[in-house]
Amino acid sequence: MFKTATNAATSKQEFMLIVKLEKKVNIEKALKQLKSKVIRTKQLKKLRENKHFTKPSAKKRLQKSKAIYLQQKDLKENQD
Repeated sequence: MFKTATNAATSKQEFMLIVKLEKKVNIEKALKQLKSKVIRTKQLKKLRENKHFTKPSAKKRLQKSKAIYLQQKDLKENQD
């Protein structure tokens, strides 16, 4: 289902989504399959993340604040 395409300029690996169509398949159904594949592979999320460069320290800070938030949320749920 997934083909990998490598670019010589960058060492990043990109994935191409392929939806195979049979002869009498509705185009709406194929678009629905493509949309579900995009959601499953989190391609759109990766695209939005890579739109702007974020420093590694900023990524770590965001990850840490997210972990603290989730931990506090879990504590509140357990107390109730």
